[in-house]
Amino acid sequence: MERAETTETTQTIELTEPGAAEGVLFCANHPTVETLLRCNKCGKPICLKCAVQTPVGYRCRECVRQQQDVYFNAAEWDNIIALGVGFLVTLVATPLASAILGRMGFFGIFIGLFIGASAGGLLAQIIRRAVGRRRGRYLPFFALAGISLGVLLGSFVSFLLVGVFTLLSIPMLVFAFLAITTAYQILR
Repeated sequence: MERAETTETTQTIELTEPGAAEGVLFCANHPTVETLLRCNKCGKPICLKCAVQTPVGYRCRECVRQQQDVYFNAAEWDNIIALGVGFLVTLVATPLASAILGRMGFFGIFIGLFIGASAGGLLAQIIRRAVGRRRGRYLPFFALAGISLGVLLGSFVSFLLVGVFTLLSIPMLVFAFLAITTAYQILR
């Protein structure tokens, strides 16, 4: 019986890190940070600080912002309109609310709790209709600034009329806080 000699050849397999063959990748926004992650839309190398998790994978902030821009259709003047309408409506409504809540005493806190959110929702709908139901990335912030300025100046007007700075009363603070936060959340 003949025996065939077999020689075993050993192959050397070099283990390398992924990406080592093509070079080390660095984050496009942070050039000193090594990364193995890429945006699944544009392919740009990104680190974990730059990555935004979406339902379809990780994307860079620029691609996410570009996708979100589709939802915003506000015109140039809509931010100024939101600021002006929020300011004017709260300038008129604040002295009325402070007169009503100021006469209620302790129960003014409960009235402020119940009516504050409703007033904020109504105010948000007025602002939304004034801008033609368009949405803007910064529109809620301009509306918030207008509402806050209107509350402050409206409280000063009620101080001139009544002689009491009503913004410092607890019922008015509760009412103003709920109205402002509700309007912001609806416009967001």
